[in-house]
Amino acid sequence: MAPRKKKGKNTVEALASLYPASLKGFPALPLDILFEIFSLVHPLDLVYLTRTTKPFRRFLLNRANVAIWRAAFANSANEGGPPGCPTYMCEPAWARVAFEKACHVCFVNLRDDPNLDSVWWEFGTRYCGDCMRSQVSQRISVKVKRLDPRRNWEAVFPRVPRSTYVKSYYYLLADQHKVLDAYTKTENDEERAALFQTCRERTNLIMEHSKLCREWAAKQIENRRKEAENRREEKEEKQEAKQRSRLQAIVAKLTALGWSDETWMVAGTLSEQIRDYPSVAVPRLLAPRAYRDLEPTLILQLNTDKRTWFLKQRFQVFMKAFPRIISQAELDKLALGVPPRHIDVVLIPAVRALLEKDGEAPVVADDLVQTLRPTMPSFLQTWSGECMVLIHGHARKLLKLDESDNQPAPDPGVSDPTALAVAYIACPLLCGVAGHYNTLLKHSCKATYNDRHWLYTPYHGTSDENGGDIYEKTAADTFCQRRFAPTMLHFGNRLPALEGLLRAYGRNPKTTTVQDMTSERRLVHCSPCVAMSKDARHPSVTVHPLDWLAAMSHSTKYHLRQDEIRWEISGKHRASDVDV
Repeated sequence: MAPRKKKGKNTVEALASLYPASLKGFPALPLDILFEIFSLVHPLDLVYLTRTTKPFRRFLLNRANVAIWRAAFANSANEGGPPGCPTYMCEPAWARVAFEKACHVCFVNLRDDPNLDSVWWEFGTRYCGDCMRSQVSQRISVKVKRLDPRRNWEAVFPRVPRSTYVKSYYYLLADQHKVLDAYTKTENDEERAALFQTCRERTNLIMEHSKLCREWAAKQIENRRKEAENRREEKEEKQEAKQRSRLQAIVAKLTALGWSDETWMVAGTLSEQIRDYPSVAVPRLLAPRAYRDLEPTLILQLNTDKRTWFLKQRFQVFMKAFPRIISQAELDKLALGVPPRHIDVVLIPAVRALLEKDGEAPVVADDLVQTLRPTMPSFLQTWSGECMVLIHGHARKLLKLDESDNQPAPDPGVSDPTALAVAYIACPLLCGVAGHYNTLLKHSCKATYNDRHWLYTPYHGTSDENGGDIYEKTAADTFCQRRFAPTMLHFGNRLPALEGLLRAYGRNPKTTTVQDMTSERRLVHCSPCVAMSKDARHPSVTVHPLDWLAAMSHSTKYHLRQDEIRWEISGKHRASDVDV
């Protein structure tokens, strides 16, 4: 490879003349050309130029060239910049305050928040968080106030309001030090009064100009807020336009498949029905390939909504016809263990088969009454029996009657675990009522509307709880109830204390029934409550002896930590038997 040819001397000099390596000779240009160039720049550009070379710095900071700075501020004013340079500050210093987003102490760059006025206009500076704590004070120092306690020192120093609700201010420590030094050098009252008057006049100028600056900053923040809001509205309009276009395209595709406006749809139109579908309400234009993947999901959702609408109509008809199918007096005569609700009845297989048949055909109330009235009592008795079987199984599990680890075997004669004395539970609605299973199943709760049965508590289910069963989900949404489950009845943390109570009587919790305890006349007292009553801070603690039923109620109401309860026989007896 041939060696590279060296550049000649004339070539290097020619390039140097085209691309100057420094700005050394720039200030030597004619003044009219320099002024013409600098009249087009921004004040912040001049600040940066003063930091390039010493000749530039001497040239731009020369007071004779102040016209350059004033021309730059005029350019800024034409562009909507801050107010011009005040009389108490020079142009280069004001350019730093108004335009340079950096701390004036440590020179660190500050975060530019368009929604915040970060300039201390009254102090003529910008601060970072650390420097602000060292340069600014929330009060006037005691040394300054002691110079002349009669003076209104708040009017002497520039101040920044701390809050719009409380009259408090920030003060610059450097201003206080300057006044303190100048005040100590005065020799008589006339000089002190003149100094005080000069400081007040300067402060008035600063506060007036700072007010203009803050009004300008507030206007800039409001303008930026409006611009951001306009951009957001424009973006939303574009997204809505894409959504409308996507919706129209999907409606056209579905119309071609045979779908049209029907009564069951929202507002009776296909477009309103699918508008809020997640796959439709997307700000994206519809692509042919994307629609092919989307079509099965849309059709499935439409069919589901259609079936749901017809099921709701049938449930409404059934709810109005139910008193004619079986009256409340007939229900009371059946003496069911668990009172049925509408959702329990419509989930009975025979009733469900009747309400689900004939797809879109309307259900007539008279037909429901004629078909279900003869068989409804037997349906409800069967359903109640199945619920009691579930309750018994759940109670045996909670009471651990099937466990035989070092425990005596349960009495085979006790077939109903809900008849055990330990089967004492509280109302699931936390209304304060507690009792045994057989009592609580008939409990009318004050926490429900019109003191109805506790099972009638409103409940808003989700689609996941019903395992994808549209019929059951629609029933739960229509009646605002969930199907009966024995897990609604539980002991919480009360079981150990109840078992301890029966053991205090010398009874086996797994075999002792309520009937066995009716003959128990001995009374007990709660040892922790007796110990607490001796403390003057707890004068209202119950200490009198209790029978076994009142002791169970006491443990469920007054003790959150059940492991702390210890029952002891008091030696006293009740006067007569208690009916349970």
